[in-house]
Amino acid sequence: MKGRLILLVGMLLSLFGVSRNVAVSILGGKGIHSCVIEIKRGTYSLSSNGKVYVLVGGDQIKITKGLKVEWGDSVAFNASNINLIGGDYVNHFEIHADNHSYKFDDDLRVFMLDNRLEFINDVDLDHYVAGVVEAEAGYNLPLEYYKLQAILCRTYALKNLSRHQHEGFNLCDKVHCQVYHHKCGVNDVVKSTASTSGLVVVDHDLELINTTFHSNCGGQTCNSEDVWVKPVSYLKSIKDTFCRNSTHARWQKTMSKSNFKTRYTQNQPADSLSFNSLVSLCQDTARFPKKSILSTPLTKIRSNLNLNSTFFSVEPLGDDVILYGKGFGHGVGLCQEGGIEMAKKGFSYVDILKYYYTSVFIVNQRALLFFKEN
Repeated sequence: MKGRLILLVGMLLSLFGVSRNVAVSILGGKGIHSCVIEIKRGTYSLSSNGKVYVLVGGDQIKITKGLKVEWGDSVAFNASNINLIGGDYVNHFEIHADNHSYKFDDDLRVFMLDNRLEFINDVDLDHYVAGVVEAEAGYNLPLEYYKLQAILCRTYALKNLSRHQHEGFNLCDKVHCQVYHHKCGVNDVVKSTASTSGLVVVDHDLELINTTFHSNCGGQTCNSEDVWVKPVSYLKSIKDTFCRNSTHARWQKTMSKSNFKTRYTQNQPADSLSFNSLVSLCQDTARFPKKSILSTPLTKIRSNLNLNSTFFSVEPLGDDVILYGKGFGHGVGLCQEGGIEMAKKGFSYVDILKYYYTSVFIVNQRALLFFKEN
């Protein structure tokens, strides 16, 4: 029966995506106390204290501490909260604060919290996804890679929509949600996001997957349980032949043996046997994420020693040790540099997805909702 469902989902991939807005907390941690908001495109209604004002392109409002609003020479009032709602097909605005400017699409809420201004961007999902892809992936990359990253970022966003629900929004702009700096300014990213609108990734149970990714796996990805304890069916270790000559494929670090031992035993009792085993650790040809001779997980060692990855070998040299490492990041899921290389070689976003994630399916949100409701 599940096989039939998956087949039917595949047949429905041509459906239009499910359009929706997500509420994203933006500019968090910047401690903004005053700002100027400029309408860049579209028509906005400014509602506060039961009154509505209409703003058009070029209009600016100044907001200062205590949520005092000034617009031109004739409008000034104190607000309990501010709502800017776009009324045209395309709407975006710019926030000027502390000598910096930030452009965003769609709508905005502003309120006071702990004597600072808080901003919530109520943004179309695909506008948000495009901004995330620009921040997470970068510039001048193949379209197929941008398409893949858009699908992964959309899936992650929808899977984690309730993360900040108790705070009055869906997602924040930090790494633990997804990095989101501003409105996307890369045309190829915007096009790739639009062309994959509505597409998400699910597992055999039609559940949205955890679309984890990292910079470079060093030639072999990790099982999820090697890093985060719990095994996940679609996050399995694979040999990656595409990332081995990329920017972060290899690294090297030299430390004194005494410093190495001090940092290795940080926050834990010294274990001479385990330490001696670490000094002779060899991962030249494959990862050993749970090597039995070590009493401390390699993830902990990586943190203590501030290493690029857990994929490294150790070579003693006099009073020093040299660490020869591969990869950058936790190593689970998509290897970004490997995926980029695959796209450059002509692989499709579907090919890349299937290479790094085991037994997953690309479906349309609308199809997914249909099957979950039935």
